[in-house]
Amino acid sequence: MPTPAQAPAFAEDGRGLFLIEALTDHVRYRNRTGRPGAVVSFDKILKWREGAALPMAS
Repeated sequence: MPTPAQAPAFAEDGRGLFLIEALTDHVRYRNRTGRPGAVVSFDKILKWREGAALPMAS
């Protein structure tokens, strides 16, 4: 896992995986069999407060 310090301060890229790890609840990395590249899956668990400004869909 790269750290943000490895990317130059002026770089516009190189922080994506660090941000995903820092801001989500679950991250999964896996290789695609027989194909180049990898798959990154992640999710964020949202907890709604009573009286929140954004209503939940029914």
